[in-house]
Amino acid sequence: MVNCCAQPHGRTRSQDHAAQGDMQYQRKQEVRMTGIIDYAHTETRSFADLPFNEIDALIISTLIYEDVASVCPTLMLDETRSGSFAARIRAFEPKHPLIWLKGIWHPELESVSLDEANRELHRSPETHADDKPHEAQMVSVVNPDLTHDLFQAAGENPRYANVRLGAVVEHINQGEQTQFAAATFQLPDGHKRRKPTYKGTLVISFRGTDDSLIGWKEDFNMAFQYPVPAQRSASAYLDMVARLWEGPIILVGHSKGGNLAIYAAMNADPKVRKRIQHVYSLDGPGFPPEIVTSPAYRTIQPKVTKIVPSSSIVGMIFETPEPCRVVSSDSDGIMQHSAFTWLLDGDQFITEPDLSSSSQLFNEELNHWIATLTPEQRERAVDALFTVLHANGATSFSEVMSNFPASIPAMLGAYVGLTPADRRHLVEALAILFKASTAKRKPTPAPASAPSSATSKATAEIPAETAAGADSAAPARADTDADAGTTASPSAEDATEIAD
Repeated sequence: MVNCCAQPHGRTRSQDHAAQGDMQYQRKQEVRMTGIIDYAHTETRSFADLPFNEIDALIISTLIYEDVASVCPTLMLDETRSGSFAARIRAFEPKHPLIWLKGIWHPELESVSLDEANRELHRSPETHADDKPHEAQMVSVVNPDLTHDLFQAAGENPRYANVRLGAVVEHINQGEQTQFAAATFQLPDGHKRRKPTYKGTLVISFRGTDDSLIGWKEDFNMAFQYPVPAQRSASAYLDMVARLWEGPIILVGHSKGGNLAIYAAMNADPKVRKRIQHVYSLDGPGFPPEIVTSPAYRTIQPKVTKIVPSSSIVGMIFETPEPCRVVSSDSDGIMQHSAFTWLLDGDQFITEPDLSSSSQLFNEELNHWIATLTPEQRERAVDALFTVLHANGATSFSEVMSNFPASIPAMLGAYVGLTPADRRHLVEALAILFKASTAKRKPTPAPASAPSSATSKATAEIPAETAAGADSAAPARADTDADAGTTASPSAEDATEIAD
């Protein structure tokens, strides 16, 4: 197992905690903890004054969870639109021949500003008030109202208002068992004063898993399949965007989106790879052992920043060789996966010196469970889980949860219909996930200022998720004994007995 938070040589984890503990405690007494919605409201400096940073990466990784396809120009990965050179030839404009000629070789990103997208999504043209609430789309398992608030804050903030958004792709295919979405955000950091987005940085954001069971099934398929269709789509998307538009490239993604960002980077053409300035994987799952040791992965690894919450679950799936930044969260267990619970101090994350013991234990137990099964056994276990979840005809997790009481008989029937081996493997995996998902943080003294309303709202309103899959900020107080507050759950041995 590759530990993504390995300690420096010559120092033990306990020594690190002892040396940093007092400093963390003092720091938490002095900072005002906020979240990304607060940052989107208050950080108004331009990208020239405050260059793109890891908090911007998290915000743009989260904005992609909004229903952007309904208000932004889309892109076809088969090049049937602007991607086709022949299509650009056919689009001759007699009134503007010079513009047309230039567009043949260097087409502009067809896009809208975040300000325009926000007004289209959230404001009534008649009253200019937020009284046109487009129906909150359950694009992810996170409360859509939070994404709504973040998008509105960004659209009204001069830092983000002129960022251009386009090239949106959304793709769900039940037959291929894949869910993929991506968009390109063009920063106003180009060299032309009249057109600051010209050759500005292209921030490609890959969406994580949405609310569909197909999306979650694809995540679990990573246990026995490589690459999955979404990874291939991410590589094709980067290739097309890089060929169509000029400018430096930054890849970002939260959850599965972080994995897609790394996959796209490591499989990019060498010329495209040179344009990639940075890759941000924000609590994204890792890769199989044979991939993280490959030359392609090692080539892109120096550009990768992986950030995880202290009780990370999704980010601990599979292997991650690069060191992780561990951030503080105002929530527990699987709830820490939500970007809205990550804590900030100004323009930096509040960090922890190490992962919680529950997160490290989950990483060890899950990797051990995967190693003890053949790929065929893993596939059968994944199929068994989704056979049970689909038993009542649900196609999304929100449907599973809303109809859960009435679905219990059908789910039990599906479970009983599994083979004894499939039941045993399924219960073993669920026991590992349940124990990590319900881990509690060790209480720490509150800072001088209470957490902001945005972060408190995130903790209070975000529904629980089911898990599958760089400048330093001063660290926060360690959460080394998270397992002390862990809710009791069955061990692997107990799970085997239950299944049988």
